[in-house]
Amino acid sequence: MRKSDWFNLILLAFVVGCRFHTPLADFYSKRIYPVISAGLSFVASWLPFSIEEIVVGSYVLALLVILIVAVAKKQGFWRWLGKTLLATLSLVVWLYIGWGINYFRTSLYTRMDVQPASYEASAFSRFLTDYTVDLNGSAGVPAAWDYSKLEASIKEFYSANLTDYGYTALRPWQHVKKPLINPLYSAVGVQGFMGPFFCESQLNLDLREVEIPFTMAHELAHLAGVTSEAEANYWAYVYCRQSEIPGVRYSGDLALLPYVSSSASTLLSESQFALWYSAVSPKAKADYAENREFWESKRIKVIDSIQRWMMDKFLKTNGVEEGAKDYYGVIGMIMTLDGKREVEVDAPVNRDNSAILLEI
Repeated sequence: MRKSDWFNLILLAFVVGCRFHTPLADFYSKRIYPVISAGLSFVASWLPFSIEEIVVGSYVLALLVILIVAVAKKQGFWRWLGKTLLATLSLVVWLYIGWGINYFRTSLYTRMDVQPASYEASAFSRFLTDYTVDLNGSAGVPAAWDYSKLEASIKEFYSANLTDYGYTALRPWQHVKKPLINPLYSAVGVQGFMGPFFCESQLNLDLREVEIPFTMAHELAHLAGVTSEAEANYWAYVYCRQSEIPGVRYSGDLALLPYVSSSASTLLSESQFALWYSAVSPKAKADYAENREFWESKRIKVIDSIQRWMMDKFLKTNGVEEGAKDYYGVIGMIMTLDGKREVEVDAPVNRDNSAILLEI
């Protein structure tokens, strides 16, 4: 045991303390994470590419070296296992101290002192109508993005609004980055991800233009300290729909379509679902189908299955009961939190289709 190993054990004890003592995790999220994320991302900002893959790759290489040395020097199984566990310990501690402890903080619902909304037919009908009108009103708008301006707009919105809910303001040097191994992420359908080691947000280079605003907003929400995938979807949607740019609003509405469709198919009768779906813009349905076909063409099923299983286990281990299905909780969050937020979220849209109102 080296001094660094003892230091990692102390940090691990802090991580475990946060896992089982929510006030300690809240202290980390409010006081420690803003400093750590600012420092780590500042170091990473000097490089134009993501460091996250380099960190993971270096640790994998280190584990291989430990194994080779153990075999070459005939060190024995237990000594090899000890060195491997100590190396893994440092990676795990870095992951949680850098960002992961945010999983253990008080939930947004509790911080806002609200209970998740239970299903009410009339409330869901109003939501579905408003959503469909907004989607149809912005469908088909051509999109081409200036990454720097779009990113600046998202960061400004989040710094002005998410901080009211205990999240971290985003720094000028924190920018979305390009993954080093982009084909791997396309093979598993990952459109973006939050790097916990240097607090870097990454966007898949294969993203279609209509997907960029929502995905960028989703990943920057993670950078601000949001861990729930449903909540990251929520804030990304809130940002998109308040925009005065129709293409940004359409990005949010189109990204929400699979979650809305899933909820509608579950909560509505077959005839009601058919009525709603017939009211959805043909352009929106065509764009969604094209996006889905595009990503399916890039997936490698074996790798995709492994990644989904690992993601599901990771989320559940960190207190996200729904696991990978957490993304779908965005609809419940929208219906619960919209009435509690002070930010104006309704943007002007074409409401020529306002007669869609569904009778549920």
